[in-house]
Amino acid sequence: MNKKETQEYVDEAIHNKLYSKIQHHEFELMHYFKNRHKGLAGIDNEQISDLARGYIRNLRVWREIQELITTQKQLK
Repeated sequence: MNKKETQEYVDEAIHNKLYSKIQHHEFELMHYFKNRHKGLAGIDNEQISDLARGYIRNLRVWREIQELITTQKQLK
């Protein structure tokens, strides 16, 4: 594997990991919002709200990371 192929592999792996992490947080966030009034696993509404807010924060972080990586690639 030459240097160019290695760099392409690394770029693709980074893209896939970012996509996977963002999709995970979006799925979890949707799950907690859809079921926020049902009482999930015996936890109360306040705890569900805290979980949803945590996923919102994490989703913002991962989207910011994705934006930074994308703009860095465009600068080269």
